[in-house]
Amino acid sequence: MLVRTLLFASLLCAPALAAQAHGGKAAAGAVECAKCHANRDFLIGKGPKPGEDSLLFVPPTILAGTAHDTLRCTSCHRGFEEGYPHRAGAPVVTPCQTCHEQEGRDWEASVHARNAESKGDAPTCVRCHGSHVIYPAKDPRSPIYRLNVAAKCGSCHGDPRIIGTYFATAAKEQGRIATTQYPKSVHGVAMTRDGLVVSATCSDCHRAHKILPADSTGSSVYRSTIPETCGACHSGLVRTFAASAHGTAYPNQPGMDSIQRPVCVDCHSAHGIARIDKPGWLSGVVGECGKCHEQLYETYFDTYHGKVTRLGFDVAAKCSDCHTAHDMRPPTDPQSSVSPAHLVATCGRCHAGANQNFIQYYAHGDPRQRLRYPRLYWPWLFMTTLLVGVMAFFGLHTALWVTRTAIDRRRGGEPGAGGLAGHGRPTGTGGTP
Repeated sequence: MLVRTLLFASLLCAPALAAQAHGGKAAAGAVECAKCHANRDFLIGKGPKPGEDSLLFVPPTILAGTAHDTLRCTSCHRGFEEGYPHRAGAPVVTPCQTCHEQEGRDWEASVHARNAESKGDAPTCVRCHGSHVIYPAKDPRSPIYRLNVAAKCGSCHGDPRIIGTYFATAAKEQGRIATTQYPKSVHGVAMTRDGLVVSATCSDCHRAHKILPADSTGSSVYRSTIPETCGACHSGLVRTFAASAHGTAYPNQPGMDSIQRPVCVDCHSAHGIARIDKPGWLSGVVGECGKCHEQLYETYFDTYHGKVTRLGFDVAAKCSDCHTAHDMRPPTDPQSSVSPAHLVATCGRCHAGANQNFIQYYAHGDPRQRLRYPRLYWPWLFMTTLLVGVMAFFGLHTALWVTRTAIDRRRGGEPGAGGLAGHGRPTGTGGTP
């Protein structure tokens, strides 16, 4: 009976003992990289190039607390499991996309991947994330932490060599000025001065890995995609904008078929986005509107609003005060802020007591358009004719007067002598001849 019991127990314990023996062998055979790579004396002369021995120095605790603290060296450096001396021909490191598949595919499709392969001066995984000390993106110590992203991107995009190579042309201006304008923008100030991690940084607009040139249809900053990109944060505004006359869903107005509709960056710029309450911003945006609405821009400055604005005052009504900032629509649209049904309310925001008589004012009246503004055209024509006629009459009168004066002087008479010059002076009866 005792023999049977011992035999049964041995059968139960055999798998566990075998597993323990196998584990012990694996543990005994595991490569301890720190024996060599944490020994500076051993690494002397073993660097890839003379003087680069320190590149091989890796302390045993280097992964502690990082995003990869659960990995072993051979998780990334596959082919080195047998220890030293290393197997010849083994790749130094396994590509990051072996684990990070989607990020790898996005990067391979980016402009950075093309340049990294052809010229070797574009960012790779290691340049942005580090090699061993890689922290999660939400860790403030990470170079891709939201407060650090702009500085990381700026390390290349602020490099004069990179700028001169890739952003020297006029079409690449945004690439040249990005690093100098962004810190001063509303997004940059909120991020760097106020520490608001919710503010937009480089990767929010350009993506983190699939970064493409602005003229690429797949780019997040391709012109037609910009409202969607900005709308990721400004969702309320982008919905309003999409329904406006500038939105792509709005029917084309007569004569506007060939005109490119504006998007966010046309009014706000790309990297130098300023607060709208910044002095001078509203005055400047009038010029932005005028780039497309040239005739309305000219007639605006014929009005009191325009003349005060030109003097540098922001208190006078600007385009967005009447047409709204994002929900602009033509006057024929019943929902427009400048439609006849809404004009009293629109003007009343500044002019208390505005009524139907008040809104008879022409905000963009052009007196040269007889059919559209007859009440302006005829007075303008009369006053212009009167002014030209009076000036022409007196101009001709003055020219004739000057001519006669010159003739009198040449004849030796007194100017303005009524035609008596050259015939002597009349004499009195008692005077001396």
